[in-house]
Amino acid sequence: MAVQVRRVHTPLRARLRFGAYAARLLVGRLLVLTTLLVVGGATLLWRGDPAVVEHLDFVGACFLVYTQLFFEHLTDLPGDWVLRIMYFTVPVAGAFIIAEGLLKVGTSLMDFNNHRQAWVRIMAEIYRDHIVLIGLGHVGFRVLGELLGRGRQVIAVEALDHGQFVEEARARGVPLVIGDARRESLLRDLGIEHAACVIACTDNDLVNLEVALDVRAINPKVRLVMRFFDQNMAQKLGKAFHVDSTFSTSALAAPLFAAAALDEQVLGAYRLGDTVMASVQIDLHPGSPLIAKPLREAEELLDAAIVGIRREKQAATHKFSRSESLRQGDALICHVAVEEIAGVKRRAAPTATT
Repeated sequence: MAVQVRRVHTPLRARLRFGAYAARLLVGRLLVLTTLLVVGGATLLWRGDPAVVEHLDFVGACFLVYTQLFFEHLTDLPGDWVLRIMYFTVPVAGAFIIAEGLLKVGTSLMDFNNHRQAWVRIMAEIYRDHIVLIGLGHVGFRVLGELLGRGRQVIAVEALDHGQFVEEARARGVPLVIGDARRESLLRDLGIEHAACVIACTDNDLVNLEVALDVRAINPKVRLVMRFFDQNMAQKLGKAFHVDSTFSTSALAAPLFAAAALDEQVLGAYRLGDTVMASVQIDLHPGSPLIAKPLREAEELLDAAIVGIRREKQAATHKFSRSESLRQGDALICHVAVEEIAGVKRRAAPTATT
């Protein structure tokens, strides 16, 4: 199932800058139109009927040519063959230049995909303390979802335009560059100089390492998080190249798989030194000694940290008061070493009656 990622709000300032970028596409066409008006005005004064042009100055002559751009002829068709050609060609040429220019600008403003590189560069200039995510595979896209869910500004890089999650990210307005993140020029376009963090999250260890080195060269102070398959190598490289955090997805997943195999109610797990710690759900069945006890007392009886609670028919939450009393049908989320799960469940189990 695809991760649901909320849509990114595009700052008005970024849209205005992109509008200015699109308007710059018209500069050449505006120069052509200006030249057309100037040459046309001069030609009209030079070749026009004296009775028509004797009261015109140069600006007035240019205005008459300007009106012709919109098929608005303020004077009769002149007898001079040069002016006749001009009267027929100026409206057609002007209409073509204006229509083609407006279409170009309209396309730029309405379809950011035509100028993605420029759009990302503009967003990178606007953003401050944003996060740069390198790699938009299965892991990267889930990282993106977590970051956006917490309201962080993210710029993503993916090597392949046909990547599985590329269109999903674009549909939600995430600034996304297709290219090789090992190119220093591409990294600089992402605003690394004022980013808060760079996450190298591709499925290639060498690419992640090379990106990390380039990022450090651009901004030695930025926080750097790197995915690495070989956890031992990751730790060594992290120390050697001053990477803030290195993670192996296999090393992160292994404790969870092992803990889930030992107990079906394990929600999450990680390794703390030599100990595998787990978040486990403890259901309160009828007769449990924890029923009617406040959470503070229940924590003491279980000898385990309670980090969440699920009231009957409600979603689990980490927000609760330790003075709240427990009821039948509730469930506790406890943080405990895997080898202690059985003992915690035994202490929460219904008391035997005779």
